[in-house]
Amino acid sequence: MKKVLLAASLAAVAITVPAAFDPAAAKQRTVIEQLPAEIVDKNYVGDVEVIVADTASKKMGDLEIKAGAKRTEAGLAAFDPASTAPSRDQYATLPFAAMMPNVMRDVTRKWGLTPERGGKAVNLRITIENIKTANAGMALLLSSADELSGEVVVLDPVSQQQIGSFYVQVLNNHGGLAGLAMRGGGVREKLAEEFALESSRILTGSTKKDWKKRLKATEQAGGDKAAAMPTGAGA
Repeated sequence: MKKVLLAASLAAVAITVPAAFDPAAAKQRTVIEQLPAEIVDKNYVGDVEVIVADTASKKMGDLEIKAGAKRTEAGLAAFDPASTAPSRDQYATLPFAAMMPNVMRDVTRKWGLTPERGGKAVNLRITIENIKTANAGMALLLSSADELSGEVVVLDPVSQQQIGSFYVQVLNNHGGLAGLAMRGGGVREKLAEEFALESSRILTGSTKKDWKKRLKATEQAGGDKAAAMPTGAGA
């Protein structure tokens, strides 16, 4: 009887934990050095340098091996840093230092930070201090988290002088079978995208509520551009 009660208690914890740990509330961004007002929402991302600190190197190394294995399984040639920008469906097969800049540009452009919109180009230096993936056993019993955290330094592309900096922590907690099922695959890429999302909110000076409005405006601009193209121009 005691075993049955214990099992029931653990099951109840596993079911209720996801509600207590809302992933949406586990993403944090802290401004270290405020961006100049003339830069906020008037910039677009140019070069992105990724540095992996010693505190994240072991886990990152494990994830790099998995990414390489996915590339082999997909029948793709060994990654060439000099190659042209990869398609999104190849992101999971790329080294993190190659994948992260592409994700950062993708997400910031969705937020309207594009060369076409105007503004100043900025370079980013991202130092990843921690990356980890949830422990399935712990997630089933209580809760475990995927995490990506680090500092983003905003640089002037000409002088390479620092013009601002902020810290981002993405911490997605998962608990129980339902939580793990919702987590799905591509964890590394999801963490990178959420990291870029938090960065976009600082680069644009925006809040989460502004996201849908900006996304709609970007989609509208893309639709207007496509409609204006001569017939057969996209062939």
